[in-house]
Amino acid sequence: MLGLIIDLERKLPDAARHAELKISLLNAAPMDEPSEKPLLTDIEYVHFTEIDLLPRLYERYDFLILSPQGSPWNAYRDSFRQAIENTASVLRALVLDRNIPTLGICGGHQFLASAFGGELGFIDDSITDFSGETYPANCLAERGAVTLTTLSHDPIFEGVTSHPGEFSAMENHIEEIKTIPPGFMNLACSRLSQFQLIRLPGKIVYGLAFHPERGWRLDGKEEDSLAPDGKRILLNFLKMAYSKKRRSVIA
Repeated sequence: MLGLIIDLERKLPDAARHAELKISLLNAAPMDEPSEKPLLTDIEYVHFTEIDLLPRLYERYDFLILSPQGSPWNAYRDSFRQAIENTASVLRALVLDRNIPTLGICGGHQFLASAFGGELGFIDDSITDFSGETYPANCLAERGAVTLTTLSHDPIFEGVTSHPGEFSAMENHIEEIKTIPPGFMNLACSRLSQFQLIRLPGKIVYGLAFHPERGWRLDGKEEDSLAPDGKRILLNFLKMAYSKKRRSVIA
C-alpha cells in the first residue's frame, strides 16, 4: 500500500515535519503473510497549500493521513483560509466519491470533523472569539497519557479492548470537536474531552483526538511504553485499508 500524509501545519511545506508519524506508521504495519511482502510500502507527503497540485494523482494512494497541527484554526486566514477550504473540498470528494480510507490525528481529527460540518472550539469554554496566531498561554489542555472509555464496538478496537472498556492514549490538544458532523458517530471519550474517536459509518474514515503514533516504543518493549495501544490502533486502520485494497483488486 501507498499512503499520503496531508500536512495541515500553518507553516511552509516541510516533508520532514511528520517524520515521527511516518516512522510509526511504517513500524506499526504488519506483514502480508501469504507473500511475505511489507503491507505498507511508503507514505508520501503533500502540504495543504499545494493540494491543487495533485488532483488526478490521488488515485495512486490507498489511504490518507490528516496530520496534527500546532496553530489555532482561527489563525488560518487569507490564503491559508482559502487553501484549507480547498483541502476540505478535496477531502470530501475523496471520502464520498472515491471511498478512500482516511485517518485524522489530533488536529487532523478536528479538520476532518470541520470538513464534514462539525464545529470546533477550545477545550476551555471561557475562551471565545480568539484570533491569535499562537495558542494562549496556560489555557486548559489535554496532555500526556490519558485513559479513554469506549462508547461502542468497532474494528478499530480489535486487540485493544472490548466494549465496554478502556484504553490509554497520548494527548496534546487545546482545541476539540464541540459538535460532531452529521452522520458521524463517536466511539470513545475522556473525562475532559467528549469526542475522542469519531467514525463515518460504512467507511474506513476515522478521526482520533489523540496521538496513536506516540507513547509506544519502536523496539516492542510494551512494559516501558506509556500508551502502547496506539500502535495497535494504527495497525487496525492499516489492516482495514489493506483489506479494502485487496477486495478492489479481486473485483
